[in-house]
Amino acid sequence: MGSIAHLSKHAIKLQGAGGACAQGTRPSQQDKYTIILPDQIPKTTITDDLAIFAVYDGHGSRKVAEHAKKHIMDLLFEGDTLQAGRYEDAIRQAIRKEEGMLLDEYQDGEEKFAIAGSTASLAIINLTTGVLVVGNLGDSHIVLGECDITGQMETVDHKPDCPREKERIERAGGMVNYTSDTPRIGALNMSRALGDLQYKNPLNNDTAGPSTAGQELAAMTPALEQGNFLSTEPSVTRVDLREDRRYILALTTDGVTNVLEDNVIIDEIKKRHEGGLGVQQVADGLVRDVAEGLRRDNATCIVVFLDGSLS
Repeated sequence: MGSIAHLSKHAIKLQGAGGACAQGTRPSQQDKYTIILPDQIPKTTITDDLAIFAVYDGHGSRKVAEHAKKHIMDLLFEGDTLQAGRYEDAIRQAIRKEEGMLLDEYQDGEEKFAIAGSTASLAIINLTTGVLVVGNLGDSHIVLGECDITGQMETVDHKPDCPREKERIERAGGMVNYTSDTPRIGALNMSRALGDLQYKNPLNNDTAGPSTAGQELAAMTPALEQGNFLSTEPSVTRVDLREDRRYILALTTDGVTNVLEDNVIIDEIKKRHEGGLGVQQVADGLVRDVAEGLRRDNATCIVVFLDGSLS
């Protein structure tokens, strides 16, 4: 944790970045985040200035979020996709490899990976060229706002009752259950995530039948061969940042977005920063404030300030 100041002669300047977590009223902290700054990127393979940010919101336990934090950054640098500027492919491949590691470790005896999972939201910024690529699984948000004018980019939540998600789940032989006030796949209130292997092949095709209450609720016809009810395919977006604009990038878990709308998060960051707070103080204060009160979730926020070279 800590704020930074970084000057660049490239398309976009990274003026500051900071991140913070608050536990809320939960019995444990299951959120994780990562900040990788340009001076931490190995220059032997990548010559452009990159900054990479990620948040993970664990559920069922902290194990999958911790595993993702430990491994996904290294997985991004495997192969040549990041070096070649194919950031969408780098995100997809890292998530796919992470999911493979979770399955391997489950088969080696880490049973928790069947019933625990995590969101994943990643942002890669090429400061040299002014390219931003974001990818997300689940409901941890990435929001891009502009300091001077209205307008922003927002990631899309992956929820089981979204029409496209519901159609995909049913095509795989699964079903969305409405037995609680929140639409779910089995016991899970999102349609894409790391882990939760009970809702994916091969576990949801065990010939012995459903092994958990969640599996029983998730399948339309458990006797038939099924696809993946829960997807690990991230939604990915590329944005060309303008050299005459100033930006705020926020990565948050739902402990923040359940309290504040995305546009309010950007406004709060802007107001606190303009009031004289540094970027780390902004992140600290925001999560502390949203985590106060009854029945508050773990809350995590990464705040990033970006200036175009002409702004």
